[in-house]
Amino acid sequence: MNFELLFLGAVSAWAITASIVSIARDGYRRIPTRHA
Repeated sequence: MNFELLFLGAVSAWAITASIVSIARDGYRRIPTRHA
């Protein structure tokens, strides 16, 4: 297997997940909830 390609895939997947989580957190904070 190509370890460089595997490493790049893991890093890109982690970056995408981190960006999605950060965006989701920002959106959740901005949206007024009934409990807040």
